Amino acid sequence: MLKLVLPSLLALGALTTQAAAASGDPRWWVQPGEGDWYAWVGLIIFFLAIFLVVHLYSRFDHYAEHKAKGTPLRTTIPTMLTVALAYELMPALSHFSILLPAALIITAIARDFMLWWRPEDEEAAQ
Repeated sequence: MLKLVLPSLLALGALTTQAAAASGDPRWWVQPGEGDWYAWVGLIIFFLAIFLVVHLYSRFDHYAEHKAKGTPLRTTIPTMLTVALAYELMPALSHFSILLPAALIITAIARDFMLWWRPEDEEAAQ
């Protein structure tokens, strides 16, 4: 079956290439000064994908915070998720020092330790 499909796909590709060359500009070509709706659709899809990732992270963060209530790591887990989201959305952060996310996580661990050590302080704040 593969012996039949591959040559036909190659022939079809050659025909469409010749047809595109004979008719002039390809479909995606935009003359200078005209609008490019392919770019707008691409930008909308790109921003929707980023929104989806942020939304899923926030849902999971909310779930993790709800499940971690009363545990020693109730602040650390959401902080680690936020740091992971930042590194996932902005890969350029990997060039920065590891001290920034480490400081955030250590601060969250210290807060969790203090909440665990003195739970009456949290109850008085509410």
